[in-house]
Amino acid sequence: MDPAQVDAAVEALMKHCRAQESSSLTDTDARVNVQVVFKRVPKKTKHPIRLTLKHTMYSKDTSVCLITKDPQRYYKDLMKTNNISIARVIGIGKLKKKFKELEAKRILCDSHDVFLVDDKVLPIIPRWFGSYFYRKGKAPVKVNLKKKDLKQEIESATRSYMVANLGKGNNLSIPCGRVSFDNELLSENVLSALTELCANVNPGLKNIKAVYLKTENSVALPVYAALDNRAFKIKKTEKVDTDVAVVEST
Repeated sequence: MDPAQVDAAVEALMKHCRAQESSSLTDTDARVNVQVVFKRVPKKTKHPIRLTLKHTMYSKDTSVCLITKDPQRYYKDLMKTNNISIARVIGIGKLKKKFKELEAKRILCDSHDVFLVDDKVLPIIPRWFGSYFYRKGKAPVKVNLKKKDLKQEIESATRSYMVANLGKGNNLSIPCGRVSFDNELLSENVLSALTELCANVNPGLKNIKAVYLKTENSVALPVYAALDNRAFKIKKTEKVDTDVAVVEST
């Protein structure tokens, strides 16, 4: 992936979006997404894939909710001992009991920006969360609470996005920042998202047909396109194909 082309696409998109700010009645700090178009539908994964961006998509005032195994008190104390700021810690038992109804789940979802989930209980969380969390862009992000550097693990998780719908179609949208971001920071997030995606989804770059950058209401600016668009069989051990071309934006 050519960093110069990513920079050019980011600059063009930011100019377009910021020019609309004075006359727009909609959200002027819209989310910026990387749209990836695959040649063939990737293999469905057993669990969501965690992509860690270089920079967080949130402010320092981000409200983080951590869902853990029981007992809840143990993990509250663990966060305090490690000097980790978490707005709310909820044990799985309390989660099932207090937030069973749909309206309670919606209130919980709207109360926090990020939801981190202990990897020990992650398998049962997506079905319990339901579609509302995913429509709001708040898919649960897994964390390993056994990590030696727990503070680093939590910080890294707040910079992450969980790809939960891999294998369900040829298109994938990855949030990488907002219109208010500095251009350089946003470019670095775009590159880190694509690098992580290629590293975690076989056969990597070989299966990517095109990449675009856009907000919900903007045009899609091309970042990259593959020269060779021939069909192929996806194998676990295929090497990444570097026969690609960059689409020049105007």
